Amino acid sequence: MPETTRQYKQRVLNYTDGLEPLAVQAATPKKIARLLAQASPARLKRSPAPGKWSAAEILAHLADCEVCFAWRYRSILGQPGAPLLGFDQDAWAQRMRYSKRAAKPSFEAFQALRSFNLALLKSLTPAEWKLEGLHSERGPESVAATARMIAGHDINHLRQLEALLKV
Repeated sequence: MPETTRQYKQRVLNYTDGLEPLAVQAATPKKIARLLAQASPARLKRSPAPGKWSAAEILAHLADCEVCFAWRYRSILGQPGAPLLGFDQDAWAQRMRYSKRAAKPSFEAFQALRSFNLALLKSLTPAEWKLEGLHSERGPESVAATARMIAGHDINHLRQLEALLKV
């Protein structure tokens, strides 16, 4: 039985218990770089099972998600209460051709966008962290809650990458 939106949110948030979301987000590119340094291009493209993403596909997903998160942060800050659309990650994977994307350019895009987003987040006032948008699947979501979700999302995909690359 597939995970519900509520179950997914709780699982991802549980990964961040006791952790500082911006520290997790800042550490993620470094951890991925260490994993990539040990992996061949063929290994990065290898899917663990039919219908399961390869490491390169996970990196493409992370890059595209960082674009999405950049937009969500800026939507909330620029227009509190703004709608925040969810998306079908499997449709994105298919339509954005994750299976054909190379790991290195996806990782480079992710790194650049993450740096860009972290600079914005580090500049926010306490009041700005509380501003909310309206997520189409999860309801009201503040900048702080979004940052925590992203940190949990990072941990989830780092675990997948570690398993795929047998580190």
